[in-house]
Amino acid sequence: MFSAHEPPITPPLPAWAPPMDRRLGDEPPPAPPPSVPRSSRRRRLALGALVVATIAGGTAGGAIAGRHAESTPGARSTADSGFSTTASSGSGASSAAGSGSGSAKSDVTALVHTALPSVVSISVVLNGSPAAGTGFVISSDGQIATNAHVVADASSIKVEFSDGTTAPGKVLGVDRTDDLAVVKVDKAGLTALPLGTSAALKMGEPVVAIGNALDLTGGPTATEGIVSALNRTIDTSDGEHLTHLVQTDAAINPGNSGGPLLTLDGKVVGINSAGSTGAQNIGFAIAIDTARPIVEQLQQGKTVTRAFLGVSTTVVDSTVAAQNGLKVDHGLLVADVTGGSAAEKAGIRPGDVIQSIDGTATDDLDGLAGAIKAAGAGHVVHITLNRDGSSLTLTATLSSSAA
Repeated sequence: MFSAHEPPITPPLPAWAPPMDRRLGDEPPPAPPPSVPRSSRRRRLALGALVVATIAGGTAGGAIAGRHAESTPGARSTADSGFSTTASSGSGASSAAGSGSGSAKSDVTALVHTALPSVVSISVVLNGSPAAGTGFVISSDGQIATNAHVVADASSIKVEFSDGTTAPGKVLGVDRTDDLAVVKVDKAGLTALPLGTSAALKMGEPVVAIGNALDLTGGPTATEGIVSALNRTIDTSDGEHLTHLVQTDAAINPGNSGGPLLTLDGKVVGINSAGSTGAQNIGFAIAIDTARPIVEQLQQGKTVTRAFLGVSTTVVDSTVAAQNGLKVDHGLLVADVTGGSAAEKAGIRPGDVIQSIDGTATDDLDGLAGAIKAAGAGHVVHITLNRDGSSLTLTATLSSSAA
């Protein structure tokens, strides 16, 4: 769908595939001793994913690990009604960053202790094979956020809490485009993880990932790292184009997909989704500011709608400009306008070069999509374009389309 500009980031192979990575030695992983309470098949599932999976995620194709990115384009509460936005008491203080290793470790310990009851392991059956991922509680009545690729095609879902209790899960809604889903369990009195804001994140800020790494016996795994970068874009192996991602070096291993990425004050700032085969310590989380409005629609069982402008475009560079006789060398050349769309009603024509929307530059497809998404369906946007060498600004009221 999109061209690859970086080394491929491929999805993990099914968990039942033979070991291929020499990091764990040439021999297959041994079967667990009989004293291990969970089945040997489940144990082999986890180890098999470890040696063949080269990027983290959740479930995909019967594996513990999930999707990988094919490329990273260079241009490119407990509240009953929804997400909680109030920090949990007893969580670590954000001021711990830079205050000394002892204090930081103490804060991470407190954070993990507080967050664990709200992080769940998700076991599913995909195409007859077992698989596993992660989720976290977003309402006290049993609603859980996770990745779409963890549960979307599952024939059965089992949710396990940190205290060992389990409950069957039912999918309330799925948004494959942004890799988000909401699962419901028949369980009350849960504590939702509070949400932060990804817009406030800074490169280098400490973060912690908690999740069902490798589906190991004994409960979730916690890993610590920093925000490595912001606003990343990746193309996944299953054809999705994810934008505005948080990149982190906190280890995100097979089975972590759908789990929370937390700041030291215990707030969710990302939903772990993918990782890289072409490098070490590179994982990606869906920014919570992107996820929040989508998950809120999924909680209500609604079909996710997105703002729609109605244009097909090509990125303008010197070659495109020369071939089309354009007076500008940047922006997006409109190739086609959808009949009856917001673009047509605004007066946009084929041959126009869109250069910004509400002041946000549209020099690439992600810029255009991001500006439309940020505005939202039903909102008025001001589109600056170049037509035959002259600059003009048109006003469009964005319509909506189903995800």
